[in-house]
Parts: sequence; structure tokens; C-alpha cells
Amino acid sequence: MMSSELGTRIKAQRKALGMTQGELAASAGVSRKFISELESGKDSASLGLTLKVLHELGFEEPALRKVPDRGEEISGIFRRSLAAKDYEYALRLVGEYAAESLQEGRPLLRQRPAIDDAQYLVTLAALTRWVASKTDSITPAWARKTAASAEPVFLSEKIYPVGDRMKQLIRSETPKELREMNVWMRERSLATA
Repeated sequence: MMSSELGTRIKAQRKALGMTQGELAASAGVSRKFISELESGKDSASLGLTLKVLHELGFEEPALRKVPDRGEEISGIFRRSLAAKDYEYALRLVGEYAAESLQEGRPLLRQRPAIDDAQYLVTLAALTRWVASKTDSITPAWARKTAASAEPVFLSEKIYPVGDRMKQLIRSETPKELREMNVWMRERSLATA
């Protein structure tokens, strides 16, 4: 593969993930100048650093086949569960998404999930921000751009009523990234799914 073709593929994948050159550089531990030179097809790029960038973008080295996107898979599972109004399963998936992302060391939803439920969308954005903070990784652009909910989001209320005392307890144990998005969920419910 020619370095110009590699650079084109790297740039396309970075843009598809909604990342700037600076964000990719920070995430891969390289300079923004290195990313710029890599994307422009400069032949003298360090192989070791190039492999770090490719890994960060989800490419499988050395064949440069794209690793299956677990985030796309997760998005589809949420879409089907919410379309079926299976809120109990969807609520369980929230915890599984958080736990699996923590285990992977980065948010798995790199692109906006294709779901219509505004409460779940803002919850997944908040969780994605939380995971990025916990794993010291880049928050995907879609999650940064998602606005906070105007109304408090207690996803469990889609299944059963939540009393005021329980809401008070949940609020006291909700991580900052979720609170900022007006999403209320106990941290221990996320990390132990």
C-alpha cells in the first residue's frame, strides 16, 4: 500500500469518527504534526507511531482490515430493543455498554447511535462522556455535541415508578458527567453490569 493511500484511509477514518487531528494525536500519543504528515502521505513516518495511530482508529495491523465496530453492533441492539419497547432489556444494556467500554478502555460508541428515543440518546451520550473521563480517552464528537436533557432522565421510570427518596439517593450517587446531562443513574449500576 502506498503511503498516500494509507494517509487517505487514515484521514477518512478519523473524520468518520468525528475526531480532529489534535484529538487523534492526543489519543495515540503522537504530535498533531505527525498526524498531518501521515495523512498527507509523507514517506518518512515512523512505523511504530503509525501503528499506534492505526490501532487508535480501529484498524487491525498489519493487513489494515478494519476491526468490526462493536459500537455499531451495540447501536443496533439498542435500536431493536427500543423499537420493541423492551425497556427492561434496554436498561440492562446501558450498564453492559458502560462496563464493556470500561473494560475496552474507551467508549465503544464512537458514532451517534441510530435511535429515536431522546432519553436513551442523551443517556448514551452522558455515559460515553463518563467512560472517556474514566479511561482518559477522547470523547467522541457526537457525545460532546449532544445537549443535556431539559427534563431529568431516570430511565428506570420507563419500567416502574421511582419514588422521591429513591430519586434523592440516585442523585447523590450519580457521576458528574451524567449529572451535567441531567441523566440520573448510580455509578455502581454502571461499573458492575
